[in-house]
Amino acid sequence: AQPRAMSSPMRLKVAVGLKQELIEIEAYPDTTWENATRLACALAGGLDPAIHRLLYRGRQPSLSDTMSGLGVKPTAKLMLLETEVSKRERAQAAQALQMEEMRQARAKDFSEKNRMEMEIEKNRIEIDGDGDDATDASPADPVETSEKLLKDRTAFVDELERELFRLERNVQEAMDDGAGASIPSVKPFLVFANRAEKAILALDQVLTHGDEGLRLKRKALVTRLQGMLLRGDEAKGYPL
Repeated sequence: AQPRAMSSPMRLKVAVGLKQELIEIEAYPDTTWENATRLACALAGGLDPAIHRLLYRGRQPSLSDTMSGLGVKPTAKLMLLETEVSKRERAQAAQALQMEEMRQARAKDFSEKNRMEMEIEKNRIEIDGDGDDATDASPADPVETSEKLLKDRTAFVDELERELFRLERNVQEAMDDGAGASIPSVKPFLVFANRAEKAILALDQVLTHGDEGLRLKRKALVTRLQGMLLRGDEAKGYPL
């Protein structure tokens, strides 16, 4: 083999990403595919080589392969693409962030409406004088009040899960029937997701007053609703 000091590097064109923006890298016959990948990622703007693949003839060679061993010629065109796993993780992270932003916005709206309703009720009591009897009554135990709220929320979550079962069954029947099936509408899934998200926001408003049992019950209901939302997304993934 010709020593590197006496050989000239090849200038290889690399198409980066889906936009196919071209960069050029220099490689010697003994340059490994791992080093070529790192160089391409650096020249493409400091991309992470751990989540990018350098493709030759539509596939990713072994990282230990060399240019000469693969028979790469100066006319070869390489491609640098993000891995599918990385793209899925990035999409999931973006979706999770979007859902969290929507949840916070709705929680803020819910809190504002609740505050306004309390102000209206307070003004009504001051005007009508209906608060005298309430003053004499013993205040309700806040933990018991929260327990009752959680019981009501649990019943609503049970109702939502029955609704989800019906939607999943409709999709399964459509898949089993094949071409002769009536295609399920996407609208019921959107309605279900909206109700489930509102239920999560309503649970956020239930105070636990430092009671560990209440906190665990509330957390379990939120986790259950989040799982139901994922199931709804999976069922909705049927080609509607």
